[in-house]
Amino acid sequence: MLVAEAYYIFTDEAGAYNKRPSESFRRSHPFYIRANVRLSASDYRVFQREIQELNTKYGVPVGEEIKWSDLWEISKGKYRADFLKSFTPDKLKGYYRRFFNRVVDKPSLLFIFTVTCVYTQPCYQAENEVLKFHMQEAFQRIQMDTRPDGFATMIMDELNQDKVKQLKDACHRMMVEGDFVKYENVYHGVLTECSSQSTGIQLADYAVGIMNCYLRKHLMSRGDYTFATDLYTEFVLPHLRKHANGTIVGYGVREVPSDSSIRQVLIPLFN
Repeated sequence: MLVAEAYYIFTDEAGAYNKRPSESFRRSHPFYIRANVRLSASDYRVFQREIQELNTKYGVPVGEEIKWSDLWEISKGKYRADFLKSFTPDKLKGYYRRFFNRVVDKPSLLFIFTVTCVYTQPCYQAENEVLKFHMQEAFQRIQMDTRPDGFATMIMDELNQDKVKQLKDACHRMMVEGDFVKYENVYHGVLTECSSQSTGIQLADYAVGIMNCYLRKHLMSRGDYTFATDLYTEFVLPHLRKHANGTIVGYGVREVPSDSSIRQVLIPLFN
């Protein structure tokens, strides 16, 4: 008897969005990006155990986590938590690599990124509308890939509670009412979880941080993003959602809102 596959989709954000941003905001926050990471329940069961073992090896206390931003903070001599004082930048880089090494062998792993280019796109929509567009793009792709008999549940970090409520309400309404997609293979809502208690959200945090650095390097030419772009090439790129012909933009990387001029900027970076 065949059993339909169940999937978790972990989602996290990097950057910021602002309706009618100032020039200084555009320079500081050139992108708003969401990463969506898919793992089957069976793959996640193994991955969760492997990362628990990795955290024990690295001395990460129960209830704590290593964030992507910790690498930047530690390089400046700032420590978000006491346990991080035993970490050097090189030790952190080793942790990130070992973390990814434990997930890239999972057959169900898939990355989908949605990108708003704040530094060039006109930003007239309210923030909650743009967030909804990001989630809609991800849910549409997930629904397509989970048909006919699979089922996917999306889990996101606990953000500002008002922001979470707006997003949950918008996603629920969208999936129940439908758009041009019938959401029959996804949970009709978004679950939230504390990132320090979710290996999957930590993975989404690393993935979206890496994508932010990758875009900054290639579109903004500011800063040294060598480590992040190396991780992108080695661990993220091979698992990006793509068309059968290998095309990534429009499939695993989507501009939000849809904008053909932005798409033309992104295509050379991924195809």
